Amino acid sequence: MTLHLSHWQDVPRDCAQTVPGVGHGSDRVMDVSKRSTTADQLRIEAALDALLDPGARLLHVGIGNSSLAARFASRCERVVGLTLRGAEKHHGDSLAIAGYSIEVLNKHSADLDALDGAFDFIVDNNLSGFACCIRHFERMLANYARLLLPGGLILTDRVGMQWTYRNGPMRLRYEDLETIARSFPFAALRISGDVFALRRRAAR
Repeated sequence: MTLHLSHWQDVPRDCAQTVPGVGHGSDRVMDVSKRSTTADQLRIEAALDALLDPGARLLHVGIGNSSLAARFASRCERVVGLTLRGAEKHHGDSLAIAGYSIEVLNKHSADLDALDGAFDFIVDNNLSGFACCIRHFERMLANYARLLLPGGLILTDRVGMQWTYRNGPMRLRYEDLETIARSFPFAALRISGDVFALRRRAAR
């Protein structure tokens, strides 16, 4: 099924890139391993704090400074972090957080097939911020649908949904999550005024 968002008229259907996504060559610029946690990420963490049951499995896409793992790993069965930034992996590994592992994998590609599924939560504050085209954005959504348990949540934030690399056109609104939910096995939810979610529907 093809995803259609009315305000993405300038987004290519297929970028034809071998390595999908944008911003690959800017590791130094995009490395946020030493930066403070952003306000929107903190809002997601506050929502997760209320939702998290002991023993949950959590996937954090775009680990930044690994503060999310530091906060929640002791309450989880496992926390897996995803990054394309070597500096972020090095920093996260150096923290030696029990139950936390970091994978260098591309969320827009088939590389994510190498990751074992069955997560209760996926945290991704920039769902489309580094997307290159609709096809690879759809691939990411299909990856997330495979990795989530039925009832599992993708957590994101309004501000992060509006951020795109180099001011690209692929911004998202809550209404877009509702459109995504009609094309993929999700249901859109408002967790708070700023924190939104896609819940994995059970297979029919």
